[in-house]
Amino acid sequence: MADFDILRAVSEASQGDEPVLRPGIVRFQLELKDASKAEGLRKKITTLLESDSFSLAPLGSFLPTFHVLQFPGVPRTIAPDRLFAIADALVDPLDLVSCTPDIGSTLYAEPDARALRGNAPESVALDAFCWSQAPSPGDAHWSVKAVRAPEAWAISAKKGKGVIVAQPDTGVANHPDLDIEALRFDLATDIIGGDRDPTDPLDPTFANPGHGTATGSVVVSRAGGRMVGSAPAASLVPIRCTTDVKIFDGTPVATAILHAVKIKADIITMSLGGIYSRSIAAAVGVAIDAGLIVMAAAGNCVGFVVYPASDDRVIGVAGVDVNDKPWKGTSAGPSVTISAPAENVYVARRTPIDGGVGTVSGGQGTSFAVATTAGVAALWIAHFGRAKIRAEAKRRGVSVQELFRSALTATARRPGRWNSWLYGAGILDAEALLRLSLAKVPKSPEAPIAPESVPDAPASMAVSQVFAEAQGNGDGKMDWARFGAEATFLAADAWRRSDARRSVLLESSARPIPSPGLAAVAPAVLRRSLKDANAAPHLLSPMPPPAPSRRQTIAMIAPKQPGQESTLESARASLSGTGMRDLQDLVERALAQIEADSGTTLEASAARRDVLNKTEDVVRSLVAGGEAALSIEGRIVVESLIRLKGRPAFKINDGVISKAQAEITDWATALYAAESYLPDLCVTVGRIDLNGEHVGTGFVAGPGLVVTNRHVAEAIADVVAGAGGLGSWFLRDNVTINFDDRGRGNEKRFKVREIAAAGASKIGEHVDFAHLDMAILDVETKNTVGKLLPKPIGLIKDPEEAKLSQDIAVIGYPARPDLAALDDPSGKETAETIGRRLAMIFGLDYGRKYFSPGVVDQPAGTIKGDGRDWIITHDATTLAGSSGSGVTRFSDGLPILGLHFAGRVMTANYAHSLAAVGQSMALPESVTGRLNWV
Repeated sequence: MADFDILRAVSEASQGDEPVLRPGIVRFQLELKDASKAEGLRKKITTLLESDSFSLAPLGSFLPTFHVLQFPGVPRTIAPDRLFAIADALVDPLDLVSCTPDIGSTLYAEPDARALRGNAPESVALDAFCWSQAPSPGDAHWSVKAVRAPEAWAISAKKGKGVIVAQPDTGVANHPDLDIEALRFDLATDIIGGDRDPTDPLDPTFANPGHGTATGSVVVSRAGGRMVGSAPAASLVPIRCTTDVKIFDGTPVATAILHAVKIKADIITMSLGGIYSRSIAAAVGVAIDAGLIVMAAAGNCVGFVVYPASDDRVIGVAGVDVNDKPWKGTSAGPSVTISAPAENVYVARRTPIDGGVGTVSGGQGTSFAVATTAGVAALWIAHFGRAKIRAEAKRRGVSVQELFRSALTATARRPGRWNSWLYGAGILDAEALLRLSLAKVPKSPEAPIAPESVPDAPASMAVSQVFAEAQGNGDGKMDWARFGAEATFLAADAWRRSDARRSVLLESSARPIPSPGLAAVAPAVLRRSLKDANAAPHLLSPMPPPAPSRRQTIAMIAPKQPGQESTLESARASLSGTGMRDLQDLVERALAQIEADSGTTLEASAARRDVLNKTEDVVRSLVAGGEAALSIEGRIVVESLIRLKGRPAFKINDGVISKAQAEITDWATALYAAESYLPDLCVTVGRIDLNGEHVGTGFVAGPGLVVTNRHVAEAIADVVAGAGGLGSWFLRDNVTINFDDRGRGNEKRFKVREIAAAGASKIGEHVDFAHLDMAILDVETKNTVGKLLPKPIGLIKDPEEAKLSQDIAVIGYPARPDLAALDDPSGKETAETIGRRLAMIFGLDYGRKYFSPGVVDQPAGTIKGDGRDWIITHDATTLAGSSGSGVTRFSDGLPILGLHFAGRVMTANYAHSLAAVGQSMALPESVTGRLNWV
């Protein structure tokens, strides 16, 4: 069984039996049917894995049915959906209730990363819809005043004294505004470090260094500093359980909650969140039963409320701004209990680049809303007394949690036109909370009922429904205990994958596949949610850094005069004279040819006529004011003109392209010279599929060898990282490469047998020039219908050839656009609008073979940050699905110069110089030596 083969490889790579919950390693939570089942569990696992190289330990004495199976030293490089499949495969042979992997869930975005770590890529990507540009109020105490904490301090001078607030987070660092007297280091611990020191190391490689310091300061910073917490006399217990509040692992967080119970804390505040977790759910139950108040941030930048804030037992806190309006990035939904300040809340800052000097500045996120609320809970406990509160709860037959929730919601301040179904009962009011006597706290309110039409209801409500079903075990038709975590992961992934702005929050660039067990029983609510991903590409390419556009747009559009070099000046002169008329004639002929070749719809014909009718006005605006001055319609017209004339994409049919289309473009002469070589090149390029889904492109480069990207390999195979960076690859089922021009049928389809070689480092969401995004696949040389694998194309061996500016072409299979890669660099327009309109105008058939000419605009050795001189940029038209395409040179034989791996539409595309890769020895010579170098 492939799942166990992978787990056995993980066990072989495991290093010892360390029980410390280190971040980012392969780990599973095992939920036993009863505690007695623990006896003999290790022996069962040893027999199953044929190895005893793993760590198995109870999660904690409070939860004897939960155990942790982990593999120290083995980084989590396996895709989340495969981890879920492995987990489910363990349930029956180990006689478990559930088995859940720690996958590093990225549901909880942290827009405040810009302040913690500079302009982190994820924070920049989230800015447009998540980060408010409103200036911070001049008063650093505005947020505590907004919840009327000063008035509460006047009622009770204790200000939270004697109350213990436990904070699972990244730990804390020294800061003058986070007084050491406010921190209970004697009760603290470091779950992911294995000791009791919760100090945040402020490691710049971590995503959220300083996060725990910032959130902790909002709770307990003492009066007299530059800012003040909502409970300036309470005590904070930092529990270090993560390095990244958006890389959410259930096991260490559950352990942190249990630690808070062990030390007899009064409150647990969690500025983190992710997918549903059985162990966290169980730990929350233990904490509430022990009399603790448990609260969590509703979430940032994802629309739906994340777990554990989505748990009906937990107090979920959403965010508002200084004007009592919902904060731009807050999650919302019926599981929200209350709202509190989340925009420009003053916090104590520590960062890796602050030189050891703490600062105070405004931060954004529901992290700070829940921290403020935790401080107010401390005021409440200190004012009425722990013993009296517990006695009142006992008298009523409710938990302290429910008593506090009732008091909180009864005293919330409700601004006008407040939507209680999305943002809770209202805004936190500490004064009213303390004025309400325990005896007069009303009974627990009923959950808000959704009106027939909910104003501003987020489109992500389908995801919220899946979370609710997981937490409530649904209608009993599906085993939610077994599949709840996976279902919430899949639903959330589908939502994010269908929204370009949130693609930065994905755990994997490849669309996940439900485990066989879940696929067989998936309920309607999950199937509806998964439909969100249907329109998205199967594979998202890594995003390169923004690059200044080097294209001379006017020169690319203007008709060339015979014998005249095409410069900006000559182009302007041409368009001011007869060139405009010639351009309109060319556009009319080109669009007519596309209509004849591609067929049409009324909508597509109208879009093409619109381009023709607007050409003159838009081009004159372009000449006068440049691209930045254009409207969205103007940008679409300009991009259409460029693709019609300067950077076309020609459909390949039996190794040839339409001469009628070619003659209209600037490439007619070059294409005529290459005509005799084109069929031999085209036949070597194929579409890589996983279970029939298009994931990328590859080309035959040696006997039985196909070159593609490592990020494509990561979509079709799982890798278990071993010692020295070497890895074992496990191919998924039904991986093929099809050389048919349309990617159809089986006559030209060949089975991929294994990953022969690949770059050593996992390819993340963003391009790292030091990482080699290249893989070589071993492919069958004769397929099921007796056809032979195409002969390999020649690869340019001399690295100096990639150091030249020159004409090139990319040949591959563009897929449905990755909307995140279609961002308008001007920042003015939506990717979706531009991408869909261009697809309509050009009659694009996704998943079929195209030939796209362009130029190398940054040769190897000229790109900042490329220490190996193995990156080039080009401006040929590409889309998602072109990953793994060959970049061919216009010379005899059309040899391959580079390997395309990433790009931004309207800016630049990136490719590896294959010659430089060959000389780098980054891949084994035993494999690269078999490639067809020329």
